[in-house]
Amino acid sequence: MYKKLVGKFPKQIVGLKDSSYNLFETLKIDNFSMLPGSESKLLKGLKLGCSGIISATCNVTSKLTRKVYDDFKNNKEQTDNEKLCKIRSVFEQYNLVSALHTFLGTKESIYNNILPTLSILDKEKKDKLILELNSLNFKI
Repeated sequence: MYKKLVGKFPKQIVGLKDSSYNLFETLKIDNFSMLPGSESKLLKGLKLGCSGIISATCNVTSKLTRKVYDDFKNNKEQTDNEKLCKIRSVFEQYNLVSALHTFLGTKESIYNNILPTLSILDKEKKDKLILELNSLNFKI
C-alpha cells in the first residue's frame, strides 16, 4: 500500500512516522524517510537506514537525542543512547502527552493547561515521574 502511494505521489508522500514499530525495520522505499516514533528506536532505526525519529518527548530530550544521532552519523561511540532510552521509558509509564505536560509544567505553568480527555498527572504520579527523571540526572 505505501509503495503504491509513494509511486503515485512521489513529491507529496516523502516519509512515514511509524508509531506502531511494525514498519521501520522492513519497509524500504527509495528516497523515502522512515521515522520511528520513539527515542528507544532511534539507534536501531538509524542502523537500519531510517532518517531519525518523530517523538513528542523530543520536546524535552532533543539535546540528548541529537547527541545520539550525531554520534551515530560521525561513527563515534554511543555513550548516551542508554540514558535516552531510560528517559523515554519513564515517560512511557504514563500517557506521554500528560507526562510531558506535567514535566514541563514544573518549569512553566502554561503547560498545566491541557484539554480533556487528557489531564495533568496527579500528585503521586507527578512525584514519581520527577523522582525517576531526577535519578537519571535528567533536566531540561
